[in-house]
Amino acid sequence: MHFLSASCSGFEHSLVMRPRRVALVRATAQLAAVIALLWAGSSIAQDDAATATLRATTLSGEDLTLPDPARAAVLVVGFGRDAGQQVRPWRLRIDETESGPSVASVMVIDGVPRLLRGTLARVMRGEVAEERQHTIYLVTEDGDAWRALAQFDETDGADKAYVLRFDGEGQVCFRHVGPVSDSAASGLLAADCTGSAAQVDNN
Repeated sequence: MHFLSASCSGFEHSLVMRPRRVALVRATAQLAAVIALLWAGSSIAQDDAATATLRATTLSGEDLTLPDPARAAVLVVGFGRDAGQQVRPWRLRIDETESGPSVASVMVIDGVPRLLRGTLARVMRGEVAEERQHTIYLVTEDGDAWRALAQFDETDGADKAYVLRFDGEGQVCFRHVGPVSDSAASGLLAADCTGSAAQVDNN
C-alpha cells in the first residue's frame, strides 16, 4: 500500500511536471525563434547599408541608382553654384585621357528651389550636346547622402570639385577635392582600385 501510494505520488508528480517541462520547452523555442528573427533582421539591415545606393537623373531624363562603376567609374561632383568651374576642367582632362576611366559629372541641386530646377535643367540641356547629356547627373534629393559619400566639408568650399573613383564593388578608391592639376590627374589614373583603402588627395 505504501508502495502504491508512493507510485501514485510519483505519477501525480510527473503529471504536474510534464506541463511545466512542455511550457519551458515551448518558451525556449519561442525565444530561439525571436533571437533568430532579430539576427536575420540585423543581417538584412547590415546588407542594406553595405549596398545602399543613391539616386540621380541624367540630363536626358533617365533615372539612375549610383554608384554604378560599369557606367561611370569616376564621378566629378559639384555642390555649389560655381562648382562647374572646377567640374568641367576635370571632365575635359579625364575625357581626353586615352584609355581613361568612364566618367560622369554630378550636380547636387537639392538646395535649388523646386520651381527653378526645371528651368536649370532646360538651360543645361541647351548648352550640352545631346550625346553627352547621359553623362551629366542631377541630384534633387538625398543631397545629404551625397555629401556623406563625398565627405563634403564646409571648410573645403561648396564650389570645389569632389572627384570620386570607384572600384568594381562600388567603393570609393580615390578621392580628391579641388581643381584639376597634373599631379591630381596622375593620382586618379594611378589609383589602386582593387579593393584597397581610399586614397585621399586634398591638394
